[in-house]
Amino acid sequence: VYKGLRTDKEKEKVVMETPEKQMADEELIAFGRKKVKVTHFNKVFWPKEGITKGELIKYYQSMADRIVPFLKDKPISMKRQPGGVDDPGFFQKDNTAHLPDWVKTAKVHSESNDKDINYIVGTDAATLIYMVNLGCIEINPWLSSYKKPENPEYVVIDIDPHDVPFSQAVEAALKTKEIFDRMKLDVFIKTSGSKGLHIYCYLGAKYDYDFVKMFAEYVANLVHEELPKTTSIERSPAKRPNKVYIDFLQNRRGQTIACPYSVRPKPGATVSAPLHWHEVNDDLKLSDYTIYNIKDRAEKTDDPWNDLHKTKADLKKGLEWLKKHAEV
Repeated sequence: VYKGLRTDKEKEKVVMETPEKQMADEELIAFGRKKVKVTHFNKVFWPKEGITKGELIKYYQSMADRIVPFLKDKPISMKRQPGGVDDPGFFQKDNTAHLPDWVKTAKVHSESNDKDINYIVGTDAATLIYMVNLGCIEINPWLSSYKKPENPEYVVIDIDPHDVPFSQAVEAALKTKEIFDRMKLDVFIKTSGSKGLHIYCYLGAKYDYDFVKMFAEYVANLVHEELPKTTSIERSPAKRPNKVYIDFLQNRRGQTIACPYSVRPKPGATVSAPLHWHEVNDDLKLSDYTIYNIKDRAEKTDDPWNDLHKTKADLKKGLEWLKKHAEV
């Protein structure tokens, strides 16, 4: 399995290549007629690794073609960490002023705040780099578009291990795929870039959130029924020690999740990396997928998610099958 790793150096000693001359601390990046002013290029965002904000921006530039399709028309909940990974940061959802005229926004009603919120909408590479320049290390879109905010484009199962060997998360992910296979539904997997794994099934915005969440709950329950010793569907971490959490609650209106190829503010600058299913085995290490090697991997291997959007899943038939085999 290609990992894009250096064999002539220890991983800790591998650094991203940078020009001999230090980058200017400000730069104007042109995307056709759109120009993004990026600042503080030389600010260190990962102190231990020495990775700068400029290197983060260059990474997102290089991967924009893979990332933007997953942001298209999606409201973005921006988590800004202008001080880097050690900055706890803050979430910015409502954007009403000081935006370039080419940054698209859309008013989407927030049920929790009971008001309309002006979200930045994923549009293109220029908007992506604009957000990264504001300190967005990770990119967190909704599962639905601003045009059809009640209808997610995917159902997502979040495999979240807590104080257990990662092999148990792998086991839970493979069990989840097995269940989708039994329903004859295609699913795709990526690392979370943090601790776990994310499994996606494309819906094409055919169903509303309530239906999708109900479907995901049935799936999570069946995974738990078949792996009762190692998994849990209990939301509270205190009530599920040493278990893999099968999280179906991502499938709610307004929830966000790190998009494919998003960097995460974690040690090593790990990335939420799409995988081939044959790579999901006991040798899988989330730390192998980082800002250092993802571009190289993308250029030298087939896109694991190339077929994701080719078929819209029939969840109604899937739910009929689940109701016969799972208890909720």
